[in-house]
Amino acid sequence: MKGLEADDPMELVGVGYPVDIDEETDRETARCIVEEYALTGFAAKEILALFASPMYGLPHAIYRRRGQEFVTNLVSAVFGGAR
Repeated sequence: MKGLEADDPMELVGVGYPVDIDEETDRETARCIVEEYALTGFAAKEILALFASPMYGLPHAIYRRRGQEFVTNLVSAVFGGAR
């Protein structure tokens, strides 16, 4: 196996494109993110912090678009009301 190179053509690169994102799309996406982190052992409080952090691009974009209450309600629903 060869070593990594700075200009490797096989490097993964994320590309965004303009789409209309409705609330239901954000709800489904955010719920999947919350469930994935919950299944790996994150607490509700940790997941809320993840959405609030700009270091996590997709969750934070949803947080900015829909607000803290939207994310808090989703996390609460996944955790059965616990925060």
